[in-house]
Amino acid sequence: MARSVAKVTGARKGGPPAGAMRPVRPARIKAPMSDADPLENALAWFASAPERWRSDAEAVAEWVWVVLQGDFAENPTTAQTITGGLISMIPLVDQLSDLRDLVANVRALREDENDPWRWVALVLTLIGLFPTLGSLVKTGLKVVVAEARREVYRAAKWAYKGRNWLEGQKLWNETAESVERGIGRLDALLASAPMRKALAGLRIDEPYQYLSTEIRALAASLDAKSLRAAYDGALEVLEWLLEHVQRWGTAASGSAAGELLASLGRARDRMNDGLAQVLEPLRYWLACVARRLEVHGDMQYRAMVNARNRHQLVPTRQAFDKELEAIQEGRRPWVVESLKAPFPALKRAPRTPPGHFDIGGDKSAVIKNAFKSFSKRAIPDRLTPGTRLVRVVDPQSRDDSPFWMLESDFLLLKGKAEWREKLAVWSHWNGNGEYVIYVVPPGDGLPVWRGIAASQRLERSGEAVLNDAGQMYWLPGGTEQFVLNPANLDPAFLERRLKTDWGYANEEVDDLVLPIGVPVVKNNWGREVS
Repeated sequence: MARSVAKVTGARKGGPPAGAMRPVRPARIKAPMSDADPLENALAWFASAPERWRSDAEAVAEWVWVVLQGDFAENPTTAQTITGGLISMIPLVDQLSDLRDLVANVRALREDENDPWRWVALVLTLIGLFPTLGSLVKTGLKVVVAEARREVYRAAKWAYKGRNWLEGQKLWNETAESVERGIGRLDALLASAPMRKALAGLRIDEPYQYLSTEIRALAASLDAKSLRAAYDGALEVLEWLLEHVQRWGTAASGSAAGELLASLGRARDRMNDGLAQVLEPLRYWLACVARRLEVHGDMQYRAMVNARNRHQLVPTRQAFDKELEAIQEGRRPWVVESLKAPFPALKRAPRTPPGHFDIGGDKSAVIKNAFKSFSKRAIPDRLTPGTRLVRVVDPQSRDDSPFWMLESDFLLLKGKAEWREKLAVWSHWNGNGEYVIYVVPPGDGLPVWRGIAASQRLERSGEAVLNDAGQMYWLPGGTEQFVLNPANLDPAFLERRLKTDWGYANEEVDDLVLPIGVPVVKNNWGREVS
């Protein structure tokens, strides 16, 4: 007579012990068997049922054992990511997936329990077991974390095995590329029709911002107590399953299940020591992930997605002819008329020290001819972690551009006119109105070139524009500026854009219409917006 899995394994009325990851009974899932209960359905997602499973307790035990052996797919396809993400929103199926991951984590720890990277991988799995996280947060985290977790294991294999320390910045550096890949897979998942329908039902219009907020809250509250509770809940269910594998399975699977139970207990005993060395780095890492998702969300949800619309952004950059007209009418008091530059530009590129980037005129230069933006001299330097840099931008500007100033110097500026005068920025280059702060991350510091900003001459097609007396128009410069390599910037350490108190435009001086209520201040990473 046919029996359900719960009956075959001898479970009491609901299976796993009370309080141990008790599953919410899901809607019936179409599975390759009839009259299936939720556990049968969940198992069937991972492995087909043995032909004799209805009447053979040993077959059921083997089925459970095979499912628990699952490990991480090394390079999942986009289709696998979408399917896996949707499956992870199904109760019980999701829990079995977590248990599989936990088994793989514990086996890795059995090889080297002193390796902090293996504890990192375990914590990344345990976070998915938190009962307070919603299904969307768990799904989004799993897609991003799956990539990072694979990178953690690779790092442990070739670089950090046996070390007993870990730093948050090192963890981020090792996994930043994998997080980028994970975000790419998350894009595909969120764009799928079933997920779009789910998001509409949850009334979540901006999933990246939602995920960012939830992950930032998770980072702030992450502690050893909650992680141990998640582990204990999973352990109770695993003990229940493995005891039945021992009871009903083959001798080989029963013996292996016993070894796994011992490893699970050993990991629990060592958890306090393991978590002590990775908790703070993981809080830091989660905060970086949250910020990266926030920036990605800003880029994904601009006013007109995938469309060019000339009314999309406020035109805060003044046309060249309008700026020249304003100068000639005396409405640009910060512009100097002279035969010579107040702060002449360097004529020769400085020598590039080993390990620094080139700002000369050669094709190999990272920031070609950037040396000409300096007066007197350009000094190669390395900014210490925690240094705060500011870049004044308009709604079209990229955040990750080469020219920056210290936040302390920015705060001393009295307004837009002084900024244009001292940093030598023409209105047709940058419309201003917003600024962004970059904080140098922990580690070896940020390589830069620093020095006095050179005067900038008003030019049309490379030729100087002259007044009636044959003099040139100059923005003086003279304040310290920094040139950096945009490739060295990490978007996780870029703060949200803010508005300056200068306004976007002035009808009398800038000859532009004052924008009312727009634009929405959002980060712009990697490209200018038209």
